[in-house]
Amino acid sequence: MLKRIVGAIITLTMVAGVSACGTQQSNEPKYADDEAMSVIAKGLQKRFDVLDQQEKNKEKDSAKNLKKAVQAEIDNDKELKSSQFKNSKMQEDVISYLNLVDDSMDVLDKYGYDTAKYDEQWSKVYDKRTAQLKKLVDKYGLKVDAAHQDEFKELIANGTSVQKENETKDAIEGLLNNVTFDKSDDGYGYYTYSAVIENTTKYSFKNVSLILALYDADGVKAEEAYASTNSWAPGEKVKFEASSDVNAAQVKPSFQYYDVDE
Repeated sequence: MLKRIVGAIITLTMVAGVSACGTQQSNEPKYADDEAMSVIAKGLQKRFDVLDQQEKNKEKDSAKNLKKAVQAEIDNDKELKSSQFKNSKMQEDVISYLNLVDDSMDVLDKYGYDTAKYDEQWSKVYDKRTAQLKKLVDKYGLKVDAAHQDEFKELIANGTSVQKENETKDAIEGLLNNVTFDKSDDGYGYYTYSAVIENTTKYSFKNVSLILALYDADGVKAEEAYASTNSWAPGEKVKFEASSDVNAAQVKPSFQYYDVDE
């Protein structure tokens, strides 16, 4: 009798333990980390398919048709916006991409198709979106199926180019951090503004032009002067110099133009 009672207690304890474990597992949130890239890939493929079908049907390029393609991607990916992620950085990167897809639709809604303003805004969003796609490829292994490789490679190629442009832009603009232009009075009503700046980046630049915004004592921009150099190699120090009849209290430099010497 005692053995039966003990056995019953053990059985009840085991059942309770299994039940508690099952309840705990069911209460755990479902994270989207493992499926996020496949969802985004599927959305891209749906967008590609809509465009391909329109081309096969010889449909005219229009905002209406492009909206159908963009909407196909939005509808597919929308579940990710409310999903939970273990990796918060991954969630941030995914949401950034989804927002850029939404921005594509906003451009189609706000601007006349094939107008100059539309082309300008569409290109901006396209560059940002493809650069974000490239990030998803590099960080999380985003890929599409074999049937959609050509379209995908075109997007990633543009994203790679945009990434490189952004990297060089950040690098050269960083050279102006903490730069101070010295002022010297030429004695004839003119002032010379100069600074020696070292190219501490890994890039070689050419045709570099600086704008020196000259501000008076009241903080008003009185004039813009220009300084330039034909070439600027890594590790090279260049003296940038400009003259003006403005006795500036503050000088704010910025890059007007530059090329990367490949």
